[in-house]
Amino acid sequence: MLSLRKLILIVLIVFLIISTYLILVRNKVKLKVFHAGSLLLAMEEIEETYEINNPSIDLVRETSGSVEAVRKISELHKTCDLVVAADYRVIEEYLMPNYTNWVIVFCSNEVVLCYTDNSKYSDEINEDNWYRILMKPDVKYGFSNPNMDPCGYRALSILYMASLYYGMPELWNLTVYKHILNVEVVINGSGHYIFFPFKMNYISGGNLVLRDKSVDLVQLLEAGVLDYAFEYRNVAVEHGLKFIELPEALNLAHNPYVNVFVVVFSGDVERMKTIKIGRIRYGLTIPKTCQNYDEAVKLVKWILYGEGKTILEKHGFVIIPYEYRGSVPSELKG
Repeated sequence: MLSLRKLILIVLIVFLIISTYLILVRNKVKLKVFHAGSLLLAMEEIEETYEINNPSIDLVRETSGSVEAVRKISELHKTCDLVVAADYRVIEEYLMPNYTNWVIVFCSNEVVLCYTDNSKYSDEINEDNWYRILMKPDVKYGFSNPNMDPCGYRALSILYMASLYYGMPELWNLTVYKHILNVEVVINGSGHYIFFPFKMNYISGGNLVLRDKSVDLVQLLEAGVLDYAFEYRNVAVEHGLKFIELPEALNLAHNPYVNVFVVVFSGDVERMKTIKIGRIRYGLTIPKTCQNYDEAVKLVKWILYGEGKTILEKHGFVIIPYEYRGSVPSELKG
């Protein structure tokens, strides 16, 4: 049996270990990051690796659709140290110039149509007939809410462009307009404008399923609730999903073949924004309301020029030549 002296010594050692741990935890710098849902698994690894390399840092992440992420700052006036969006344009539209005056464009992606072995017509679908499969009356498919998530307004634009590309106006009518009755399309000399209402007249329970962010659809797909879902390629690869590659004219790994704009929150004067659909390009910025600027700069450097870049590539993101838009701090330019 342990003597009383040894027992007291053990208790003291345990107390010291716990006290030291609590002091270290209490003194950690909390870096808050708002990021796109498509970055979820990559950011989980970035968080784990960065905290191992920087024990004094605690990365606190909030995952959401990118539009929702920037609106947390511009409308709800929440603070964070870094914003990483799946479309750099939402940073420009919602945060510049009041909440930041710069954005770094750093990587790309593409939209694919995901499915599983249990999806209806999974043994038939291919790159040539995917749009016909979506029009079948017994098929359920989904994309994220365009008012919340760039993948949503990108999927919306892809379905519209596909109706032009394949010369099938019924594709748009059956996959979108039938389910969201107050979506409007206006065509003029500068392009095609899709007005997505802030209050949807949405027929729920039908073929089309909407969620706030695209990764929310993965579980529905895996559970067999959905047959198909529009996702980013990296999300499909990370989750082991089967997917159809869309034509280059539509997949947004490149600029689309027609000028398309999506007006999100249409009808809401304060929140309405016009987004030009183009090649997918992610962007990041440090907001002016950042609480830990120096540490945020170190994190951005590590992501763009250090080990974080390798992690992003590992998770399927395509690193592109960095584009510095606005007054990017000189210390972040390589």
